Amino acid sequence: MNTAAASQQSFTDNPIEVRKFEPDTSQVSEYYFDNDPFKTHFMNAMSITFPEGERYFLRSVLAYREEISDPKLHEEIQQFCAQEAQHSLVHMKLNESPKHFGYPMDEIEAFVAKMLRARTAAGKKSAAWRRYNLAVTVCLEHFTAVLANQVLKKPEVMFDGLDPAIRSLYQWHAVEEIEHRAVAFDVYKATGGSGLVLRLVMLTTSLMFLFSSLRITYILLRKRGHTKRLSTWKSGLRYLFLPPQGMLFRVLPDWLTFFLPGFHPSKYHCDLDTTAVLHEVGQYLRPADSV
Repeated sequence: MNTAAASQQSFTDNPIEVRKFEPDTSQVSEYYFDNDPFKTHFMNAMSITFPEGERYFLRSVLAYREEISDPKLHEEIQQFCAQEAQHSLVHMKLNESPKHFGYPMDEIEAFVAKMLRARTAAGKKSAAWRRYNLAVTVCLEHFTAVLANQVLKKPEVMFDGLDPAIRSLYQWHAVEEIEHRAVAFDVYKATGGSGLVLRLVMLTTSLMFLFSSLRITYILLRKRGHTKRLSTWKSGLRYLFLPPQGMLFRVLPDWLTFFLPGFHPSKYHCDLDTTAVLHEVGQYLRPADSV
């Protein structure tokens, strides 16, 4: 790597701050999202993947740490990992709530863990797998940034009927996803990752993410027999797909920016008022030095 390239590998122009978040989920009801089984369990399905998913992300990024020469990017990798570790811990606590109602959270998380740890193990033996793991991380970091943008810009759409404590958790999570949205991408580019490969991985990863989320949602819904009710699937169709409010319909234009020439995460989601959101959820925040 030449000196000019080594001098700047980070293109993040915002601070990445590690915060401790302590949600109070003791009073969360079984159907905490608008008293709607589908919306609740789709959110549970995403939450259940976060603890192991975040660990997979940090392992995938750290696998390239020795190839990074920019001290600024090194510092951002450290902050990225610290934030992701906090997200894992908080979602582990959130996932305790559905367990109290008899849902098989441990079994599903064990399956997710086995799959993702196998990918990491393959990356230790194969450069192609190691590159693939980082590419998947970059793609899912874009996906979470796109969702975070919706959380912060249109909370009334994203959170109508959501339990206040869980709403605060996702607002905090969204802020930190926006802050570190470019770190994995910068590591990927600094270590010679291919843009074409990255875009192909985005297509497959997005489909896999949607499929796995819906599969877990189905497992959770089946526990109470909701899979046999037409109302369940009508709700899911409206919530995810139907315009103008369907979640996946609303994020599609933002998701597509990934395929534009010259895409970089730092060019997007720069106009979000994260200060106001952090003030709103301040009752759950603790000093950074307590992390």
